Amino acid sequence: MKLPFRRRRGVSRGQALVEFAIILPLLLLLLVMAIDAGRVFFGWVALQNAGRIGADYAAAHADAWDGPPDAIQQNQRDRYELLIRQDLQSLGCQDTTVVPDPNFDPDGDGTSDFSDGALVRVDLDCAFALLTPLAEAALGGPVTLHARADFAVNRTINTGLGTVSNPPPPPPPPGCQANEAKVPLLRTLTMENALDAWVAAGFSGSRFLPAVIKTGPPSGRNNNKIVLTQSRTEDTCLDTATGDVVVTYAP
Repeated sequence: MKLPFRRRRGVSRGQALVEFAIILPLLLLLLVMAIDAGRVFFGWVALQNAGRIGADYAAAHADAWDGPPDAIQQNQRDRYELLIRQDLQSLGCQDTTVVPDPNFDPDGDGTSDFSDGALVRVDLDCAFALLTPLAEAALGGPVTLHARADFAVNRTINTGLGTVSNPPPPPPPPGCQANEAKVPLLRTLTMENALDAWVAAGFSGSRFLPAVIKTGPPSGRNNNKIVLTQSRTEDTCLDTATGDVVVTYAP
């Protein structure tokens, strides 16, 4: 009487293993798709944050897009693109070569408004690749995420001061050659103000090299950090085409 019971028990165990082997790929697929759904949501949140960062920066530096830029304003445009491109690359967006300019005509009436209180809009798109080939095939490719952020232009307002215009390029400082300029004092300035001072002195913004003290690779972020040291001594002459400076700040 016990043998048939044992046979049935063995058959039941074998049947459970076969059923588990059949359903396991489906469970793994559902798990990966759930992970993909979480990644898409995280990517959407991060893309919204990147849009807000870009719109906030453009609102604070609206003059950079109001007409042909000078050296400092071109550097501000480049910094805007760098901020957004770094965020898009960290998200894994497939195409980060083109960063859209901020839109100072969000109403679409054909007139850009750079005055304080006017809105500037940043629209970002991200082709977000999925981990699950089946899900990507079902959706026809990567998921396209979109973010939009509006900020009010908020430059610093000076009262009681006359209109300030960009002065002509200064002559070479005393003791410097025609292709040289004097290194400005960058210590104690914020990273952003130090970069502006470096560019205003006549040097290239791409040769301003921030680095964290003791740890971490060179970084273009941390604009509010205070410069602690600079590799070039202030008031010394330096070639404007090839000269560079390494500034350090605490992490």
